[in-house]
Parts: sequence; structure tokens; C-alpha cells
Amino acid sequence: MRLSERFRKTTFVAESNADARLANPSLVADEPAPLPLPPVGLQPHVVYRATMGRRFGRVALDLGLLNQHQLSRLLNVQEKAGGRIGDLAIRSGTLTQEQVQQILDAQSLEIHVDARHAATPPFLTWLGDLSRKGVVPKVHKVSAQDLEALRQSQAGRGAQDEADLMTLSLARRIFTDSAAMGASDMCVLVREKYAEVQIRLKGDYKVAKNFTMRREEGDALVRAMYTGLATVKQSTYNPRAFQDAQIHGDVLHDTGLSSVRIIRGPMYPVEAGCSFMVARLQYGPQNDTGPAAARPIDLRAPSRPEGDFEVAGLTPLQIELCERLVRLPMGIVIVTGPTGSGKTTTLFKLMKYQAQIFPEARQITIEDPPEYPQPWAIALSANGEDFRDMVRMTLRMDPDILLLGEIRAADEAVAALQAAMTGHFVWTTLHVTDAYKSIPRLEMLDRERLARAQICDHELIVGMIAQRVVPVLCPDCSVPLLDTPDALPAYMVKALATWGDLSKVRVRGCGCETCHGDKIRGRQAVAEVVITDEAFMSDFLTHGLLVARRNHRRKEGADKSMLANAIDLALAGRVDPLDVHRNVHKLEAKMEEL
Repeated sequence: MRLSERFRKTTFVAESNADARLANPSLVADEPAPLPLPPVGLQPHVVYRATMGRRFGRVALDLGLLNQHQLSRLLNVQEKAGGRIGDLAIRSGTLTQEQVQQILDAQSLEIHVDARHAATPPFLTWLGDLSRKGVVPKVHKVSAQDLEALRQSQAGRGAQDEADLMTLSLARRIFTDSAAMGASDMCVLVREKYAEVQIRLKGDYKVAKNFTMRREEGDALVRAMYTGLATVKQSTYNPRAFQDAQIHGDVLHDTGLSSVRIIRGPMYPVEAGCSFMVARLQYGPQNDTGPAAARPIDLRAPSRPEGDFEVAGLTPLQIELCERLVRLPMGIVIVTGPTGSGKTTTLFKLMKYQAQIFPEARQITIEDPPEYPQPWAIALSANGEDFRDMVRMTLRMDPDILLLGEIRAADEAVAALQAAMTGHFVWTTLHVTDAYKSIPRLEMLDRERLARAQICDHELIVGMIAQRVVPVLCPDCSVPLLDTPDALPAYMVKALATWGDLSKVRVRGCGCETCHGDKIRGRQAVAEVVITDEAFMSDFLTHGLLVARRNHRRKEGADKSMLANAIDLALAGRVDPLDVHRNVHKLEAKMEEL
């Protein structure tokens, strides 16, 4: 039905005496007129709202589409010239057709009727009575069972309608206040127990304290923004799907916004109903906003995760190198190792540390599936989704720091590198045995798109971390190697001796009460941290992996190999040399290791 036809078939209650209404705004909120009652015999077979709907002006005020001054001016025109207020608003440019349609939808009347009574004379007579009152309802024919269920569910519908309008009004206010402050982005995070609104000002995200709400209210707010304000969107709102939408600037009049781009969807933990919505605010050329024009928004920095940065087993040099890595503005860091090597745990702690030192930065993770709760980040599950599409969507959300899960295929590698190339800091993982082998591994995935000449850029691949996990000996039952000469084969003892004094080396004992017979007391990481530079990448391009690796390890301030770090633990009596051989690298003489 065309909008003009909708106007001709819908009667708006005359809203005259504008001056009196402006002096007494409550008059605009008169209770809606009651609907003509259906015949007594028909009443048990229909479910409907008992009024003709809220007045056009009241709905427009509640939705924030008109202010009192605009409504008063329209009422004056209506009183003098006649006509419907919606038509007058469109002709005067006060409202767009889309905005009037939004008001009409909020006013619309629906009648549910038992299908067995839909063609009976009493029902048709009642529809005629409604038509003479200017009401053209939408009629839904349902079964008697569905009608009774609907009757029960709509017992409190009036209050719900009021709540929906209030939520839509809140949504509009949030956009209006954010735009007045010059925000570039607005984000709603619906968590397990509460929801919060964040806005990005001058590049930093801040929490809007006065818009923190219950989780159910956050769900309703996101739904209202998507279904009630968006002008370009999918036909159905799906809480469990990723959806795009756009709000035209006409819907958010007097804000200076030309449009708002929306991305929304589920986030971890999905089963708890958690979700996000990111809105990117686009301003028109004549926009003149600033803090002076804004209503007060009580802002604070996002909460910092608690705890210190600590990864059991990292050396002081490795901690220093990680401190440098997490503060880099952009580039990709690749964490390598086989399954069970502790990559995910180390990544979690590194990203947590970034959230502690940069709480205003937006972190987004894409994993299949997410393994650790990261309440400071938007955690997305890539299960069933195309990885490239997920990355493209994520980049439209304006992240600062990304975790792009594990690289398994060329498309995933290209997407991760493109994200780093476009100015983002990216973490990812790769299944290779040595950090330096990351570059050949990427090249093997696609020798054209991931050619060494393209990816050997120290400003693109900024760091690499290799990691393993080794058992830590029980101090009470472990025994000195020199007292058990048969614990290691002779060639291993000979190779180990090239690294240093063997007097403190210990091996597994027989188990004791302290370790509950396990012979070990726990596990710790053994790693190598690499920060790339121009010389390293030049060596890789010119001479290959072996020369580049050897030259880099010889540089001042560079980390030792994983084997060298593991043997330090063995020489100190903390790790059995056999566990080094089995979990890190074959035991070999020091000169051969270089």
C-alpha cells in the first residue's frame, strides 16, 4: 500500500488548538479513543488492542521525530488549512515519508480472529464500524488454540508497547548525544549480566556510565536500533546472525549525521545470549558538533583486566621483547608451535596485557571456536563462517587490535596480512616448529599471493614467537645426572657438556609424596621471541632461512633459540634433558645449534 493511500484510509484524530497544547503538553498525550466494541457474541473470538492507537503527535514526540515547537507549528497549520498532520509534515519538510511511515507503524492496529469467525456477519459488521471511524486494521486469521495463547501473551502488551517506544526514544537519544559530542563510533555490548554503551571520542573508546543497563534492556536497545531506526536492513532481525544495516541521516534529523552504518551479531559466549552492535557515525559536510552542544554523558575509561603480565617460563629478556611487541602500533605477530604448546594461553596473556595498558583500544578476536573468555574484547566465533568475510566485517568495525585465530589456508593468511597492512595490530598462530619457518610456511600456502618478496617486510611481519611446554622436575625426588650415568645415552651427555657444567643437571626420579608420584611438579613455557628488522628481512630474501636465523640470533639484544633457553633450564636442574629432547628440540652440540 502506498503511503498516500495509507493516509487516505487512516484517520488521525484532529489535533487542534495548538497554542493550548503547547502551553499544556500533556494535552498532546490524551488517552487514545476507545475502539467500537465487537458484538458480545464475537468478543471471545478476537484479540485486539482496546484503543484506536496513540495520537500521531504523541508517537512522533516519543520517537523523537518531532519536538514540541514543531508539533505546535503543524497543529496551527492543520487548524487553519485542515488536512492530515502526516501529510502536512511531509509537505513542509518537517518529516520524511520514511519517518511518517515509522509513526504509522507504531500506530497500526492488528486484530487476530478465530479463523472460523472471520467471514461471519458479526465480524464483518464490526470491521465496517471500524472503517467508519477511519480505522483500517490488519486482520490475522488464527486457530482457536493460537488465539488463546495470544490472549495470554498479550495480557501486558499495552505496557510493552509503551516500553518499546521508550527504548526507541532512548536509541535516538544515544545517537543524538554521541553525534553532538563528535563521536566517530558507538558500540553496544550485551554481556551475560549487563549491557553497556561505549562511544569512541578522539580515537579512544569510553564507557557511557549513564547508559549502562540490564542485559534484557541492552537486547531491546539493539533490536530497536536495527528494526526501528535502520532504513536499509535485512527483512528479519536474527539475534544469532551477523547483520549489516544503515540508518539514513533523515531519520536522525538535527544531529548532523548523514548516515550510520551498523554491524551487529552474536559474541562469545553465544550460548549465554551475548551480542554486540557497532555503529559507525558518518557526518554531513555542514556538521557543526562539539562537546558544548552535547547533553551530559558521564564517561569513563573501560575497565582494565586485573593481574600482572606473567607467562611461566619466559626469561627477563623475553619479557622485555614482549613489552616492545605489545606496544607496536601495527603489524602482525605470529605465534608458532604444535598443538598443546601453550600458544593460546600466551596469546591470551599478551592481549590481556594490551588491554591493561591500552584499555581505550578496541580488541576483536576471531577464533574457531573462542577458547578463553576475554571480557575486554569482542570475541567472535568463525564456526561456519567464511574467514575472509569475517575479517572484512571485522575491519568495518574499526578495531585497533585483532586476533585472527589459526592460519590454516592461503585465504586466511592473506586476510591476516591485509589486516596488518591496513594499519591494525594483528595476532595470529601458525603450526610450524620454529618461529623463523613462519615465512616459508606462508609462502608454501600460495607462492603468488604470499611470495617471499611481498611478505618479507619488517613493518608487516613485526614479530614471531615460538613456544613449547616442558615438565618441571620435582625438587624432592629428582636425582643428579652424575649419580645416574645411564639416565642419558652417551651422545646426549657429550652434546649437553658443550653447553656448560653438568654438575647441577638432574633427571626424573622415582616419584614421591610431594609430586604424588608424577616425578614432576608442573609445566612451564620455553620460548624464543623474535622482533624483525630490515636487516633480518634482507637476509631472508637474499640468503634464505638459515643465514637470516643465524645472523639474527647473533645480534645484540636478540633472544636465544628455544633449545638454548631449554638447556639453560636443564643445566640449572629444573628440567630433565630428556624432556628437552622430546618436547623442544633434539639435543645437539652448541656449535651445531647455531
